[in-house]
Amino acid sequence: MPTATVTAPTRILLIDDDQVDRTAVRRALAKAGLVHELTEAPDGTTGLRLAQARAFDCVLLDYRLPDVDAFDLLRTLLSPEGGSQAVLMLTGEGDPEIAFRLMRAGALDYLAKGEATPSSLARAIRYAKARREFLAELSTARREAEAKSQELDLLNKQKSLLFSIIAHDLRNPFQALLGLSNVLSQAVAERDHASVERRAQGIQEAAGKAYELMEGLFAWASLQMDTVAVTLGGVDLCAVAAEVLKGAAENAAQKGLNLGVDCAGVYVRAQRDMLAAVLRNLVSNAVKFTLPGGTVTVAARPRGEGIEIMVSDTGVGMPPDKVADLFRVDRRTTTNGTAGERGSGLGLLLCRDLVERQGSTLTVASVPGHGTTFSFILPAVTIEEEHRALLGA
Repeated sequence: MPTATVTAPTRILLIDDDQVDRTAVRRALAKAGLVHELTEAPDGTTGLRLAQARAFDCVLLDYRLPDVDAFDLLRTLLSPEGGSQAVLMLTGEGDPEIAFRLMRAGALDYLAKGEATPSSLARAIRYAKARREFLAELSTARREAEAKSQELDLLNKQKSLLFSIIAHDLRNPFQALLGLSNVLSQAVAERDHASVERRAQGIQEAAGKAYELMEGLFAWASLQMDTVAVTLGGVDLCAVAAEVLKGAAENAAQKGLNLGVDCAGVYVRAQRDMLAAVLRNLVSNAVKFTLPGGTVTVAARPRGEGIEIMVSDTGVGMPPDKVADLFRVDRRTTTNGTAGERGSGLGLLLCRDLVERQGSTLTVASVPGHGTTFSFILPAVTIEEEHRALLGA
């Protein structure tokens, strides 16, 4: 046998100070056969408190209440503060001017108490309920459309960023390669060995910058298109940090920087390659903006049930406005490092996205002249838990 559909009761709030009138409305609703749940309020203050506490399908509001002005209460009930209710006005007067003013103020209908029949009252309530449901669906659809619009806007900004990098940042090293190659060919023809050596070194540096930029570009673009779920597992943070610092050692030595790590015995739940990429970019960035004799440190400390991972430097730091724009695709800016190093601005965007893919958030604290700290929190994993996971226990 087919299952009968159960109709949810229409939730009605009646705000009227007259007990006789409330009884009349109660009886009319009973005769109308409308499945409903009636809540009564003897004054406007009580009615507003009830309306703020829950959503009603319809509010029946008496035009004359002893404690509040009907128009003020109507405006509040229609606002988010009052629950964005659907309001029908009830009055003992049949003044068309009052009815017009109330409708302009937002009331859905105006019913004279002496003329309201069970059928007309039920019809008005059904209309109010249907309108409220329609407006709720419209609001949901608007929010979804706005969310889609923001997604498309972000995609357009990302596309513009990619074209900007390809058109500008990637063009520069290739222009350098072409120019140096031309000069190199002339130096070879002239047998100028010193010039050949210098130009060859310039070509190598330009090629390295182009390759590094392309790697970052492809990694970031790939991440934007990748929707595959990330599998997290136990990772020895200190081992990853040591590997990253080893790779940065040469550049740090050239600038006279000290590299440090303080995370012995710490395991976190992460995706190892992603974690390594984040630390690698953050350490590279720290080296870039730290003056000779400074320090770059990768450290970890307990934070709640997780581990806060920090990459800190004693570098030039940043003002608040610069910090606020670091992760904005539409405000991508690049700043030369303390030794003239240049970058595409992709590294921090990549770090942010990689950290978010692992369920965390990348934050930054910076003071001009005193350095910068990037940090994020990952779940802690004990060595015993990691061993059990490896053994399939």
